[in-house]
Amino acid sequence: MTPEQVFAQIAHRPGAVWLDGGAAPTGWSILAWDPTEIHTDGKDWPLVGRARVGSGASEVPFAGGCIGYLGFGAGHRVDAVPPQGVTDEPEIWLARYAGGLCYRHADHSWHPAGDADFVAKARHRLDDARGLDAPAPALPGPEGITTPRDRYETAVVQLLELIAAGDCYQVNLSRPVFLADVGDPWPAYRRLRAHSAPSYGAFLRIDDRRCVLSNSPELFLSVRGQRVVSEPVKGTRPRGRDPVTDLDLSEALRRSSKDRAELTMIVDLVRNDLGRVAVAGTVSTRGRQITAHANVHHAAQEVSATLKADLDVWDALAAAFPPGSVTGAPKIRACQRIQELEESPRGVYCGAVGYVADGGDATWSVAIRTALWNGDTVRYHVGGGIVSASSPADEWEETVAKGTALAAAFRGS
Repeated sequence: MTPEQVFAQIAHRPGAVWLDGGAAPTGWSILAWDPTEIHTDGKDWPLVGRARVGSGASEVPFAGGCIGYLGFGAGHRVDAVPPQGVTDEPEIWLARYAGGLCYRHADHSWHPAGDADFVAKARHRLDDARGLDAPAPALPGPEGITTPRDRYETAVVQLLELIAAGDCYQVNLSRPVFLADVGDPWPAYRRLRAHSAPSYGAFLRIDDRRCVLSNSPELFLSVRGQRVVSEPVKGTRPRGRDPVTDLDLSEALRRSSKDRAELTMIVDLVRNDLGRVAVAGTVSTRGRQITAHANVHHAAQEVSATLKADLDVWDALAAAFPPGSVTGAPKIRACQRIQELEESPRGVYCGAVGYVADGGDATWSVAIRTALWNGDTVRYHVGGGIVSASSPADEWEETVAKGTALAAAFRGS
């Protein structure tokens, strides 16, 4: 049975979660349900579960611990960035689970882990799983409501003027998309992952009327023991219609000095963030890589460090949050400009989605390509980094390319 077939049994239960890592280098999915606690109070999120960290390593990624999201607006709890406005979802949502039903994609093997009661229930879920028909097609409906193109491009021009004046170096500017009459989010998530296999996907049923759907390609933080890794993504090109065009677009991204500079700025920011919690001299980077996804090419670069002996994953999350790739540089100034120029608060978007296992290991994605479903309506955002070499028209087109998978999942186009 696949994770999709197993999760179909519980997808409509409040608190059911699927961290969907089929295309990630680690290649694990984690399914969990019936949380024992749920935390939605943002003011103390760095303390959630800390007492449980260090209870021992596990052969699987998750045998109990916290799963959920940290919304972008929670950044003001750990850094001097402005708070965002109220959204339909909580500022954070962190749920504690007694175990995880883990699936290793490399060999298609299941690994129930956790307390005895959870493991027994997990085995029943495996026994009861059945094949699935293809998901129902997306419902027709009205076009999405979003920031008009001219208004978005005007905001880009404003940022270019601020950058030229030395106010900031890079700002990630996004726009929301609102859709109505979208139907059930579970078939939408199935369509989303079929359109674009997720590296760091997620389906979180946070209550009986709200879900988070994520199809992120970007690793925010991975913690294994005392080693912490981040892999910021900056630079995008659409996929080509044929192999020759596709290769040309990939090579154009590889050669682009503008996109290389954009990533370099954020890598420096991430290095500084991790340096706050790292053993001196252990922060390092690997070379820039071009990765292909279903609808876009991206450029990414790995940053790693060794955490100080007296610190843990929650310290690392607090030091690096909100993610630098979706703020800009300098981070605090960029967040101020985001607050001034964006028309809607981001909510879960551009925060982080992931888990902290009781043993202390963790994986968190940057919550891009991420939507909030709320009772037959949905909101998602698309954006990109604005630097001195940005073109307003090109930045608009980049947001369109980034939104194609979510648009296809909810509207079939």
